[in-house]
This record gives sequence, structure tokens and C-alpha cells, in this order.
Amino acid sequence: MSNDNRPVNINLMKIKLPIAALVSITHRLAGMYIFFVTLPLSIYLFNLSILSESSFTNLVYILSTNILISTFVSFSYLVLFYHILTGVRHLIMDMHIGESLSASRASSILVITIWFLTVIYILALVF
Repeated sequence: MSNDNRPVNINLMKIKLPIAALVSITHRLAGMYIFFVTLPLSIYLFNLSILSESSFTNLVYILSTNILISTFVSFSYLVLFYHILTGVRHLIMDMHIGESLSASRASSILVITIWFLTVIYILALVF
């Protein structure tokens, strides 16, 4: 008697996904982060900046002196930039450009490289 219909326990930590799949998954996660964190943060910061001149001055002071808050804000906008980069990659692939496995892998590496260089540049500005 064979037990082929039993459920299989898949260990997700042992599965090695291709880089294109990781970029696609992180694109979706970045979208959720943007919706729940970056968008409310942007609305709040925009509200503080237009409320009054003193609140704008206070906001500039907080962002320029508190390294934790400025790092958090920078990270949130870096996630937004990553989402835009990967979104452009997906839109190009929707036009049937770079759909092969090798082109998909190359575009994934290009997106990660551009984003990583941007992260280094922004961190150099923040610190």
C-alpha cells in the first residue's frame, strides 16, 4: 500500500530560489511596506512640513539631528526606490523584453546593483 497522497512537509529554508524569484518576492514585500509604512510616514511628514513655519523648522531639526529617525526615513524611501526599480523591470518584461532565463537573471542583478549603489550613496549622505 503506497502513501503517495500524504501531505509533504516542505522546508522553505532548504529551497534555493533563483535570483529573479527573490527579486519578485521582495518587490511584493516592498509594496506592502510602502503601503503600511512609507505612505503614512510621507503623509505625516508632509503634514508637518506645511502646517506652519515653526513645525517645518522643527521637522528639519529633528531629521538633521536624530540619526535614528533620519535613517528610518531614508530606509523607507530606499524601499520605495527598490519597488520602483523592480516595477520598471516587471513592466519591461510585460512588454516581452528580457523574458528568457538569462535575461531575467541579468536584469535582476542589474536592479540589485543599482539599488545597492544607491543605498551606499544615501548612507554616505546620511552619515
